[in-house]
Amino acid sequence: MSPEDNSEVPDTITVAAVDDHPIVLRGLADLLHDVKDFDLIDTACSIDALLTGPGEKAQVVLLDLDLGDGTRPPDNIRRLLSAERSVVVFSAAAAPSTVRGAMRAGASGFVPKTDDVQDLATAIRAAAAGTGWISPQLAFLLLTDDAPDAPDLAPRELEALRLYATGMPLKTVARRMGVSPETAKQYIDRVRQKYRRVGRDAGTKVDLFKRAVEDGHLDRPVEGLD
Repeated sequence: MSPEDNSEVPDTITVAAVDDHPIVLRGLADLLHDVKDFDLIDTACSIDALLTGPGEKAQVVLLDLDLGDGTRPPDNIRRLLSAERSVVVFSAAAAPSTVRGAMRAGASGFVPKTDDVQDLATAIRAAAAGTGWISPQLAFLLLTDDAPDAPDLAPRELEALRLYATGMPLKTVARRMGVSPETAKQYIDRVRQKYRRVGRDAGTKVDLFKRAVEDGHLDRPVEGLD
């Protein structure tokens, strides 16, 4: 079945939305109100709020990636999936690596906030039907993108990478993070493993620095790294 064919989709699709910007949620409510086969049953600013309210029963959840509460997008997607909700990411961030990360985590669709309501409606219907959908523009970007994949780093792994890759000794990294040197080393080892899994060398401190700069975790060279 194509995403445009909603013959196997219920007459009314219940939808909920999670975004930390109230103005976005109000705009979504206005947009979806005019789509006759959608019923927006809840909006929330966090996953916790959604899953403890009416949105817990929504068939499809529209999810912003950055909720501003310290939660990680892949974790949020997986949490909704574990609650048996289909997820369509609706986000201003639409870089190819971001799209791939969301789809790997289990999202059924990805719609940039710059797209029109028809694209959003198509993605919602596809998710309700158990299929996936991204816009043709995003599909083209994914096909033509040759940037390396970025690994999914946990917050503490990312913190350790940022400190260590700038040339800071491991003991200093541990002290700054409030952990033992052994724990700090475990974070760095995990970072290296995750980069290896996506085919990117991270065996030395210089390699880690290069990877951190490439992925936007560090934005300028630091003197004394050599």
